[in-house]
Amino acid sequence: MGKKCTKYEKEKRILQFVQMLSKGAVNSELIHHAASEWGVDERQARNYLHEARQVVIDDVNHDRKIVVAEMVHMMKAVMKEGFRTGQLNSVIGAANTLSRVAKL
Repeated sequence: MGKKCTKYEKEKRILQFVQMLSKGAVNSELIHHAASEWGVDERQARNYLHEARQVVIDDVNHDRKIVVAEMVHMMKAVMKEGFRTGQLNSVIGAANTLSRVAKL
């Protein structure tokens, strides 16, 4: 049995998982990373993964109105840049995303 990590180390590991999840990492990647980088078993890696997913859920649910507002703002910026550069596919994609986000 390995040495138990500190509270700070655990928080740092969970934050790293949050960042990896936001970049599209899948379970097997995260579990492998935990084993190779931190020397933890699959069970502990899954515990970190569960906590990291909860952080992601809490972040989105905490300020849902802000998330929607940011998405609307971002899609408008993409549309503006698409019009400016003549990339009409980007404009259409952003408009479609905007209509889904804003439930239009």
